[in-house]
Amino acid sequence: MEFKENLRYLRRSNKMSQDELADQLGYKSFTTVQKWEDGTAFPRVKTLNRIADIFGVDVDHLLNLNIRTDKVPVPILGEVKAGYDMYANEDIYGYEYCNNAEYGPGEYFYLKVKGDSMIDLRIGEGDIVYVRRQSYLDDKDIGVFLLDNNEVTIKRVSYGRNSLTLKAANPDYPDRKFRPDEVKILGRVMHNKVLF
Repeated sequence: MEFKENLRYLRRSNKMSQDELADQLGYKSFTTVQKWEDGTAFPRVKTLNRIADIFGVDVDHLLNLNIRTDKVPVPILGEVKAGYDMYANEDIYGYEYCNNAEYGPGEYFYLKVKGDSMIDLRIGEGDIVYVRRQSYLDDKDIGVFLLDNNEVTIKRVSYGRNSLTLKAANPDYPDRKFRPDEVKILGRVMHNKVLF
């Protein structure tokens, strides 16, 4: 089991102290986190799920894989507008490597971002977003959407009764409301990174 090493690695790579992680998990001091990292204690299942959510990893990977070294190539499939009025193409631009903690069950891909409609969430021109291919999203998730006119966009979703609203993270872009049959969900944005 790799848990104690993975936890330490994820916490440090996210520039998070043991105190900060303990606080996010509802503990009053860092000593519980310290015990997990030195292997003298182990979190409960509910806490494991919370840790995985905080770091955006799969619980199975958190427990069983060496996420410090294992790398998986993920294709960069093309461009998507962080805005509207642009089509996505599915040419493979290349590959970006991610560690096994980011590569859980399912299919993953990167998309290169054009535009600034999600800039307040630090998704901007030239970034690539890491997407898990799926046809459903929870309320407030950030996703990649195909609209009925073949337009592809990245937005945050908000569900209403018999409708969904795609919301930008830039006040210059208005929200857009759709019927469910007007939008196809292509995937969930897991995170983004800047390409240099």
